[in-house]
Amino acid sequence: MLRGFTVSSIFSALVATAAMGQSSCPHFLLNSPMVVNIEGHFVNAQNSRSSIYTEWRHHPESLDTFFVHLPNHPQFNFITAGAYRYILFPDTRIKRQLAQHHLKENIGDTPLKLDDMELLANGQFLCKDTSEQKPNIFSTTFSNMWWSLVADTLPQPGKVTMRGARKESRTFTIRQWKVYSSEILPTLVKLESERYSGELWIRSAYPIKALEQDPLKTNIEKRPKPEEPDLFRKIPARGERKIPLILKLNQELLRE
Repeated sequence: MLRGFTVSSIFSALVATAAMGQSSCPHFLLNSPMVVNIEGHFVNAQNSRSSIYTEWRHHPESLDTFFVHLPNHPQFNFITAGAYRYILFPDTRIKRQLAQHHLKENIGDTPLKLDDMELLANGQFLCKDTSEQKPNIFSTTFSNMWWSLVADTLPQPGKVTMRGARKESRTFTIRQWKVYSSEILPTLVKLESERYSGELWIRSAYPIKALEQDPLKTNIEKRPKPEEPDLFRKIPARGERKIPLILKLNQELLRE
């Protein structure tokens, strides 16, 4: 166990040293502020079914946030700015700071990794001379999970292969590309590896400004709010109160 940790530490140090000698070349799937709703269904390494629903809010110049929903798991938000990242559990307001090595963790019981969201948000790769490395091969800069990404063609590949730690590899087959508000995104993707498989697709994608200009939200805010009665032990204290029939009968009997 100690030997494995030592080898891993040495490798991480070598990667960090190599990264310092080369500049980072971000390659973003999105170039403008967007909201992307993604759904995925898988058969995981344990041969059981799993799924994920996430809303990705991409800000090229600031924090990216992923609102992650997993059946039978607590909801969480993954927030990253590249240099630092953390997970927030909104129900309990608990915040968990994440280091680079935490990105190897799976998202719930799905085959996806936290590093997948990190690469989507920040797209950090080594900037290499194209005479030494083909332009369709990308080497990650700081990832502890995935070391390379190879696309069959550019700029809209039909197949992408990722290789990384523990000799793990997987292939994304992109069945369709679609334009969402001037951004071209892979709308239907098949995921395959030796241990798991699944599908990912984009349910919707739109500019972040649409969140502030949502007509439904505006209409709701403009509606007059009903006046709330003053409450005393959950009983309205204002306005005319109806007297129960049994009390009326008692009042008549007392008068006699």
